Amino acid sequence: MRPALIFTLAVTAAAAHYANGSPAGMNAYLFFGTLLAVFGAYSRGMHGRNYWLSLTGLVEAWFVFDYCLYGTALAVLGRSKAPLAASTEEAYSRAYLVGALALLAFASGAHFAGRRSPRPEAKGWGLHAGKLARRVFLLFTAAGVVSVIVLLLDPESRQQLFFEHVGLAPREGMGRYTSLLFMLPTTAVGLWYLSSRKRPYSRWLTMAGLFLIAAIHLGYGRRLMWAGTMLLILHLCKVRGIFTLRARYLAVALPLLILVSVWMEASKNLGWYTATESIQISRLADGNKVFDMVDNSVGRFDTTAALIANRETLPYYYGETFLMAPLQVLPVSAGFERSRGVREELGELIYGAFGQGLVSQEASLVGELYANFSYVGVMAGFLVVGFGAAFLDARCHHSRHPLVAMGYGLCLFRAIHQLATASTSWFPLTFLAFLPWLCTAAAVRLARRPL
Repeated sequence: MRPALIFTLAVTAAAAHYANGSPAGMNAYLFFGTLLAVFGAYSRGMHGRNYWLSLTGLVEAWFVFDYCLYGTALAVLGRSKAPLAASTEEAYSRAYLVGALALLAFASGAHFAGRRSPRPEAKGWGLHAGKLARRVFLLFTAAGVVSVIVLLLDPESRQQLFFEHVGLAPREGMGRYTSLLFMLPTTAVGLWYLSSRKRPYSRWLTMAGLFLIAAIHLGYGRRLMWAGTMLLILHLCKVRGIFTLRARYLAVALPLLILVSVWMEASKNLGWYTATESIQISRLADGNKVFDMVDNSVGRFDTTAALIANRETLPYYYGETFLMAPLQVLPVSAGFERSRGVREELGELIYGAFGQGLVSQEASLVGELYANFSYVGVMAGFLVVGFGAAFLDARCHHSRHPLVAMGYGLCLFRAIHQLATASTSWFPLTFLAFLPWLCTAAAVRLARRPL
C-alpha cells in the first residue's frame, strides 16, 4: 500500500512538472527519484498497518506533502507568497536539491537505527507509581481547567476569541494561562490513559469524548495542535486495543479535516460568534482559501526556497536560531533581547514586517538547518532526525508501559510542528507538552528510590 501510494504520487508530480514546463528543472526529478528510492519499494524499516502512525511515517508523509504535492502545485501554478532573492527556476531548483539531500540523510539515519535490536518490552509499574502519575496529571489538568475559566472571565480575552478572530493571542500578564490552556488537552488525555478502567464504556463514546478534548485546540485556533492531539489519541487507543487506524478511516476523515481547516482560515479574523453567522459553506470551495490554509499551516516549500536563496546576500546564522530557542521558554518580563531569526527574516520578506495579525512566517526544519549551516547542516540534522525517529519507533511504538506509551504519543503530538516551524516556535510548545510527563517520570523515580 505505502510503496504503491508513493510511486503514484511521485510519478504524477513528475508528469505535472514535465507537462507544465516546471521552473524547478532537473532537480525536481532528482527529488522524485530519491523519494522513490528511499521511501518506496526499496526502503527498509517499520512496516505494517500503522506505519503512518509512527515518527518515521510522519516525517515521510511531511516530505511527500511539502515537496511532492505542495511544491508541485507552487511550481506548476506559479503561486508563492514568498518573494525570492533569485529567479524562480534557481530558487526552486536548489530547494528540491536540498530536499533530496535531506531525504537521503533521513533514510540513512533511519536505516542505521533500524539495524539495532529493539529493547525488550518494559514491565508495567506498581500500584503506587500509577497513583502518583495520575495525581501529577490531575494537577496539571485542573490547572488547565482553571486557565479556561480565567481566560473566559477576562473581558479582553473573551472579546478577542468570540468577536475579533478565531484564535487567542495572550495579552500582557495572561501568558501563563494560555500556556496551561495549551497543555490541557494532552494532560486530560494522559489522565484518561493513566487511569484504571473501572467501567467498560462504549468504544465510540470513549473516542467521541477524546475527540472533544482534542477540539479544545481548535477553540483557540491551533490547527496543528489539534492534529497532533488526534495522533496522540489514536496511538494511545491503539495501545489499549480500543481503536486501530485504517487507511479507509483516514480517507473518510481527510475531507472533513480539510473542511475544518479551510473554515478556520476563512474565519480567523472574524471571531467564533461572527464566523458561525457569516461564513457560508460554498465559500470554502474557493481554491484560494485552500492555498491560504496550506500556506499558513504546513506548506513550507516556498519559504524554504526563500531562505536558501537569501543566503546569497544574507549571512548564515551558524546555530544562533537553535541556541536562542530555549530562551523562548522564559517570560517576556525576563527582559532578554530576542535576536533576529528565520521567522523575522521571512516576515520582513513576505509582509514587510514581522508579527502582523495571524499571518504565518514560519520556516521548515529543512530551511532553518540550511540557513544555519548550509548543506552540511541539512545532512547532519536529518541524519540525527532519521536515527532518532527510527530508534524511538523500534523501542517505543508497540510498548504498553504507561509512561513509555505516553512519551511516544507526545513525540507524535509534536513531530509535525517541529518539522514545519522554526525552533523558536516549536521549542517552548514542546517543552510545555512534555513538562507534565517529565514531572511524572521524576516523581515516579524519586518514589522508587530507597530512603
